[in-house]
Amino acid sequence: MKMDPQTRARFKAWQRRKVLRLATIFIGIPVVLISVVAFGLRSRDDRDANGTEVNGTTAREENTDTDASIESEDTTNADEESDNESELTSATIRLQFAGDIFLHQGPMDAARTGERTYDFRPFFTHVKPFIDGDLAIANMEVPVDAHGSNHHLSSFPLFNSPFEILDGLQYAGFNHLISANNHSFDQGFDGLLNTINSFERAGIAHTGMNANWDDFNTPTLIDVNGIQVGILSYTDSVNGEEWRVPEASQAYAVRRFRSNTIDDLPRITDEMAELRDAGAELVIVALHWGAEYGNAPSDMQRVIARAIVDAGADIIMGKHSHTVHPVEWHYRDDGTRGFIMYSLGNFLADQTRLTSPSVHAQINDAWEHHQFIGRTQFGMLVSVEATLNDTGQIALETAHVLPTLCMRDFSGNTLGAANNVTILPLVNGEAPDFVTEEDIRLWGRTAYDHIANIVGSGFIGETVGIE
Repeated sequence: MKMDPQTRARFKAWQRRKVLRLATIFIGIPVVLISVVAFGLRSRDDRDANGTEVNGTTAREENTDTDASIESEDTTNADEESDNESELTSATIRLQFAGDIFLHQGPMDAARTGERTYDFRPFFTHVKPFIDGDLAIANMEVPVDAHGSNHHLSSFPLFNSPFEILDGLQYAGFNHLISANNHSFDQGFDGLLNTINSFERAGIAHTGMNANWDDFNTPTLIDVNGIQVGILSYTDSVNGEEWRVPEASQAYAVRRFRSNTIDDLPRITDEMAELRDAGAELVIVALHWGAEYGNAPSDMQRVIARAIVDAGADIIMGKHSHTVHPVEWHYRDDGTRGFIMYSLGNFLADQTRLTSPSVHAQINDAWEHHQFIGRTQFGMLVSVEATLNDTGQIALETAHVLPTLCMRDFSGNTLGAANNVTILPLVNGEAPDFVTEEDIRLWGRTAYDHIANIVGSGFIGETVGIE
């Protein structure tokens, strides 16, 4: 996990202040004791045998001087408190979240521009105007250029995506990626290290994969318009590919947890507390979890997510199902609330050739062809506005869901041009005007209706605030 230079400086300053506070405590106690003893001896010398003051005037002058010193210290402290209060100004930021970036062979072929060169920017052209968050996060589901120079690229079941997908994501407006996923070990530990190197070469921050214990123990802290945002990322699976990573590296390569039990909650709570101690004012917890292709989380997932919010997380970013799950506000006992996205679905993927009826949505019973479209092509871009008030408290103000459809020709053929794959923003239930094919427009309306039914229409359209 990485920090930008400004935040790293703040973190180191926090560490110095912590050491200084401890030093002050241990040094200060003896100093106070010595001062008390010295004061008692002086007071005894200043009194005669009858216990009356012999240097009353001097004592009063000393008291006057002491009072003036105390008043001066009080004034100084008041000035410092005033300065500190002046630094606490309210701020509002816009956070955005998108689901899985999951490159299958069709989209990779569509983006190819040369023997080992690609251009994914056209995929994002139409959704780009909507990705305008101060912090915009997507889930990078798979390794990126894990062998260097776009060698040995691959799709299902062991993924390795072209480096240029990172250029495409930044072009779209994303500035942070989640990298701990069930495919993190697909290309072994060297592939994980090269993926981290790909992020660094592209200049995009990420949370999840770690090259060593130092990375694991370094908190992700991001200064977002003056608000310190902290991120933790966990995955409940690496698809049984642990054998590809040395045993000594498995403990730090990605953070693991179990999504079928509450037993890991204490550890997650402790790591959130450490993130707060490091300076995080708003905490995001990303969870790669649960079963694939369903429409809702398990009861245990709900228990875990709500417990993490109760323990202090502000936002839960769920993912992995490749289908859209509900979102919700969860209120703590003190009246504050967190926002939970159980699963964001796929943002960029091609799982249209899945044959199981359980992962398809019938477009229209009355349509003469009775065609189906994979719910795996439905996604959402979620925007959350957060405010840090002048008392230093975070409040989540609004949440808004923009349904999306990852459109391709849906024929099952290998695509030949990048503009045949595109992420469509579904505003007011409709595909953009440039889409003239009635079947695609019908798919767009079906995707919109399905997502609205899953997440609740109240989160779609206008932003929604406190109920």
